Amino acid sequence: MTAEDTNKIIEILLILVLPPAAIWFHDRACTGHVCINILLCFVFWIPAFLHALWYCFMRK
Repeated sequence: MTAEDTNKIIEILLILVLPPAAIWFHDRACTGHVCINILLCFVFWIPAFLHALWYCFMRK
């Protein structure tokens, strides 16, 4: 298992538990997307989950 595979597994676990932490882990910085995801967590967990999933795996 490579380091990239390990990072993907960690990101998946973080997305399930705490989506803003997954975005922070992906960038290793507190960006605007982390702040947006924190706001989405306050609204409801599902939008934050979807945003983190998109940001970590589907965005280019």
